[in-house]
Amino acid sequence: SVAFHPMKQHVVTTSFDHTWRLWDVETGSQLLLQDGHVKETYGVGMHPDGSLCSTTDFGGVVQVWDLRSGKSACHFLGHAKRVISSEFSPNGFQLATAGDDGTIKIWDLRRRKQFASIPAHTKLITQLRFAQGSGDASEFTGNGQQNGEFLVSSSFDGTVKTWSTRDWKMLSTLRGHEGKVMGVDVLGSSGESSGGGGVRIVTSGYDKTLKLWK
Repeated sequence: SVAFHPMKQHVVTTSFDHTWRLWDVETGSQLLLQDGHVKETYGVGMHPDGSLCSTTDFGGVVQVWDLRSGKSACHFLGHAKRVISSEFSPNGFQLATAGDDGTIKIWDLRRRKQFASIPAHTKLITQLRFAQGSGDASEFTGNGQQNGEFLVSSSFDGTVKTWSTRDWKMLSTLRGHEGKVMGVDVLGSSGESSGGGGVRIVTSGYDKTLKLWK
């Protein structure tokens, strides 16, 4: 997996060799190498201010790293199986993780403990994305919540779901892919163009299709 630094000058990658690495995009040089996992390292997330990154592994471990020192800031245990995805909230105070056990876990970074556990899907969760910036997300949530206030998840169970970040309850379920949903992203975020149409969700499926949800 890869995650770009907010300044777009650096990128973090994870690997099955149990390591994660920080790279300079322009020169291609390796700036940092860390082997703090004992299982295959997969998911990666970048903090909005660029000071932290998160990595996950197939042993169910979630690590949060200080990019200035390269050292572990904290770690979280709670998933029963592989952790596939991690995503920082737009305000930087929470970290969402998900994986093979079908649950989404919300971690409080200030208190360094689990804040919520959501039984989200019946199969592996492939990706998480927080909406960011400002815009009308009522077409997805059904209650007029604004962009920046919901989380999106995709899964091998064939669904995409949106979740309120106020109480972590499900807002809507998107169905349309024939089989596994491999990934999800949010368009129309802060600093991005959405063609004047507000927030959009895009998904990719094992059925070889991309879908844009309005």
